[in-house]
Amino acid sequence: MINIEQLKTESSSTNIIQMELNDFGDYVMIPADEPMFFDRFVKGYKSIINLADDIPARIEEIKKKYKGKEDFSSELDKITEISSINVNFSEEAVKVIDGIFADDVIKKYFRDVYEVIPNFLPDADCIIDFFEKVTPTIEKIFNQKMERQEKQRKARMAKYQPQDHKKPQRKGTK
Repeated sequence: MINIEQLKTESSSTNIIQMELNDFGDYVMIPADEPMFFDRFVKGYKSIINLADDIPARIEEIKKKYKGKEDFSSELDKITEISSINVNFSEEAVKVIDGIFADDVIKKYFRDVYEVIPNFLPDADCIIDFFEKVTPTIEKIFNQKMERQEKQRKARMAKYQPQDHKKPQRKGTK
């Protein structure tokens, strides 16, 4: 379970959320009042989905390329090419995620693994795990923002009643 804590800044009314990523206390800061954050999150998520959707077709092309070639060298080449596709996906997904949140958020999230394997690269299942954990929190933050904005809008509009806006009276026509 990811823990979140709202932080208040003294210099502005900006809402900043601290989202804890692991049991070590590593966290990422989320600018809840920055519209671009939610845009980056959705675009990044879709980008990763598109990358993942391309993988099966690319792997199938490689399998066709090596069909009927069962010698050791061909098998090794096929495995290397397929592995390269998976590595490329993981590297791109990590870049996208770090672009959404901040540098090294994946290293923070998987800190326990990185401490044992410093050059660890999360695979597609790890990326899915990350999104499954953070997406509900991001949705909650976004929904709270929308509710807060709606309340603020209603409060501002409540100041202005229809009777406050009477039609101007014409002068001098008797």
